[in-house]
Amino acid sequence: MSADLKLGGNHDLDLCRLTLADGAQRVQQQIKVTLLTFLGEWFLDTEHGVPYFEQVLKKAPSRAAVEAVIRAKVKDVPGVVSVSDIRLLMDTPGRRLAIQAKAQTNEGLVEIEAEV
Repeated sequence: MSADLKLGGNHDLDLCRLTLADGAQRVQQQIKVTLLTFLGEWFLDTEHGVPYFEQVLKKAPSRAAVEAVIRAKVKDVPGVVSVSDIRLLMDTPGRRLAIQAKAQTNEGLVEIEAEV
């Protein structure tokens, strides 16, 4: 069994109340962290994250291509078995993306929401 430090509502550590996330909650948190990280943003692993600038938040993105990128990044998270449902709300002029997804994990079904 592995665990991560649980992130607060602002996606940062709550240093006053450090708690651990394990099981499905840990996998759900890792998926959300991946979806909120731009490719190359983390200097210790420049391959971590989603290629938002390169493939998603561009002038005329293909919805199918964006869904394929998001699905692949979620599937790459350790513990994820499959991605059963993805809903995208794309605001192309504003270059914003809202993601809702369901993923089957080793720990059960998790639902994820993220906005970029």
